[in-house]
Amino acid sequence: MVNSSIESERQELLAQLNTAKAEYHRCVSDVDADTAYRGSEWSITDLLNHVIGSYSGMVDRLLSEDNPHLAGPYDANASWKRRCEALLGEIDSHIAIASELTSEQLGRTGTFGKNTIRVMDMLTRIARHYDEHLAQLRDEVRPRENLS
Repeated sequence: MVNSSIESERQELLAQLNTAKAEYHRCVSDVDADTAYRGSEWSITDLLNHVIGSYSGMVDRLLSEDNPHLAGPYDANASWKRRCEALLGEIDSHIAIASELTSEQLGRTGTFGKNTIRVMDMLTRIARHYDEHLAQLRDEVRPRENLS
């Protein structure tokens, strides 16, 4: 009986997720990048960034931990700390990759657009991307927020 109930719930869930996917697709398919990033308070990109992964970590915790405590008030400080740690962890992973790969691995190629790109080129592109947004944070956002 429980399996039948779970299977029924699964089918409802899948229908809901497929409907949401189709509706998100409809709502973003005609949006260009300029429009997606427009708005300093809540752009389309901000909304999508918020939606992506909001609850996925909880599913992972339910599957990997014994009876984890998930409820409670939203903790903005904890959420901010996780975001900062995620960024720094991502940079650490790129540092590890750049440090540990052999010269041969760094020279491996693929196609990016119409161009050939090496692993080293992609890592350099990633580093430049970090630098670009670091300058934005340091030189524009922090002064606007009266942070030295």
